[in-house]
Amino acid sequence: MNFQISEKWKKILLIIVIVVAIEFTGYGFFASLFRLINSAS
Repeated sequence: MNFQISEKWKKILLIIVIVVAIEFTGYGFFASLFRLINSAS
């Protein structure tokens, strides 16, 4: 077993989870972009 790969993937997954959590709270980049598109149309 190569633990370096495992540690790298753990960090990547952690970043993804944090980004998704921020998006769902409505303060993320995509959430803001979506609101901007909705208000413009």
